[in-house]
Amino acid sequence: MPLLFEAFIYLLIGAVSASLTTDYYQKLISQETAKSLTYELPKKNEEFRSGFESNEINDYGIYDVVIVGAGTAGCILATRLSEIRKISILLIEAGGEENDFNQIPGMWPYNQFSEFNWGYYTIPQKHSCLGMNNSQCILVRAKVIGGGSSINGAMYVRGNCKDYDNWAALGNRGWSCKEVLPYFKKSENSQVEGDEGYHGIGGFWNIEYSLPSFPLFDTFINGSLEMNLPFIDYNGRTQFGVSKLQSNIKRGRRQSFGTAFLNNARKRSNLKVVTKALVTKITIDRRSKRATGVEFVTGNKKFRVRATKEVIVSAGAINTPQLLMLSGIGPRSHLRDLKIPLVADLPVGKNLIEHPVVTWVVRSNYIAPNTSTEESVEQYLSGLGPLTKGANIDGLSFFHTRNNSGEGPAIQLVMAAPPAVVSPLFQRTQNFNDTISQAYAKLLQPQTDIGWYVILLHEKSRGRIQLQSTNPIDFPNIDLNMFEEQEDVDILGEGMQYAFRLFQTEAFQKINATVLDDPICSNFEKNSKKYLECVIRNYASSGYHRAGATDAMGPDRRKFVVDDKLRVHGVENLRVVDASIFPLGVSGNTNAPTAMVAEKGADIIKSEL
Repeated sequence: MPLLFEAFIYLLIGAVSASLTTDYYQKLISQETAKSLTYELPKKNEEFRSGFESNEINDYGIYDVVIVGAGTAGCILATRLSEIRKISILLIEAGGEENDFNQIPGMWPYNQFSEFNWGYYTIPQKHSCLGMNNSQCILVRAKVIGGGSSINGAMYVRGNCKDYDNWAALGNRGWSCKEVLPYFKKSENSQVEGDEGYHGIGGFWNIEYSLPSFPLFDTFINGSLEMNLPFIDYNGRTQFGVSKLQSNIKRGRRQSFGTAFLNNARKRSNLKVVTKALVTKITIDRRSKRATGVEFVTGNKKFRVRATKEVIVSAGAINTPQLLMLSGIGPRSHLRDLKIPLVADLPVGKNLIEHPVVTWVVRSNYIAPNTSTEESVEQYLSGLGPLTKGANIDGLSFFHTRNNSGEGPAIQLVMAAPPAVVSPLFQRTQNFNDTISQAYAKLLQPQTDIGWYVILLHEKSRGRIQLQSTNPIDFPNIDLNMFEEQEDVDILGEGMQYAFRLFQTEAFQKINATVLDDPICSNFEKNSKKYLECVIRNYASSGYHRAGATDAMGPDRRKFVVDDKLRVHGVENLRVVDASIFPLGVSGNTNAPTAMVAEKGADIIKSEL
């Protein structure tokens, strides 16, 4: 009898604990989603102004290595380099710590309107973003430990083998597909049914499928098979085909590089992490052209820290070029215009690469279950359900639209159900103007609509990043310049036509799949070339895949910023290790390739310390 009573008490305590946890997450989701609907993104780095304007510079000491930015690359570098116990490391991050909310993959859109996002928009665009307020696309850029891996759609996509062979062909020794594959595998703890020899086991970063699959996932697979796309492991032998999404989650929770890597490394005595600190300048000895440290502000104080061996900038494709230019490293003419003393004349900020994405909405006769928040939370706490899916995505495919044997796939097609455009944040996340927002608000039905993201992977147009002023409190000027080249419009339009044919397959006709008419472009014949161009130029937005070539890697300093050891040309003890060094685009999302760059970069640096 006592044993039965004891068992009953344990069960009762467990039930109460589970109920409290469910209540906590319900309240958390309610509070944070409500906040995001009214949160105003900052227009400047105003929180750091008082510190920057301070006349006193405080000494923060001496470290062997100073790393700027605790995003994907910074977390990996700090973790790997701190394995050398005799090396002292300072990691500086402008954002704060992660929380329970950002670790819910399904809450991805709401993190865009929080303190975890810098708040960037493009300058007004000439060829794209025409349906957005002031023709400006929103540019989500993570400002938190873990960087993009902390707030993105949790999609694990490496790109195509040809991408990296093309990097090597530019003169970057050691960066071919065969040579970078071990670094993809090094990070990974794969739980997926992948091709043998292509996935890592035992790494820090967990990769698995979200479960269960959305009921229409089989429709996507079967329709794609009808279109002669094979079922594949897109991170394996071939990328051309259709597949189930591989996600950086662990038992349904987000696995950022903060949680997967840095949390353990922070226990080491040789690593110090400073958060909510903005690096304003790299200090450089102008006589020797050698980086000696950085200046940063936190709170209302300004600090200078010295680095005896390495300054490593891992602030990403926007913030890294901004910091380099503020420090005198960049195009001579641009720095001269701003009266910034030149340290090294390099093409910093040029050739910005983005993946434009168009969202299409398809109506079906499938009615999604109306799951309550409580039910979703209970499933999430068990590692299952819609909250485990970043952007509600289960499946994706990769394909060419025309003969293009020299590159990876031209188009990435992603299915999301329900689409993110039916969320209350629809207008805010895309910055759509009132005409478009009101038209779609009347049109969309969350329970029957399926979202399709058609993504252009190898755009020919190039953007650039320039300084707005010499003041680091000011955001940089960001020009995506999407669709300056008509070929980009044409190829993306072909990708949309492919999707339209997919919806005509027997698999999709079984659910009465119908592409919704666009209310803005209805004066053109549906799916004609002019109709598609209208949709693309008005609706296409940033795919949040900003990478290279703003600090591109290559041997010629007239064209590239860093060499194949990631050293900044012409400046000693200074490296860039992040997505800005990609010399050419990659065939897919950029988080996994950034992790690869950091893993390889860490090995390069360790061999020289």
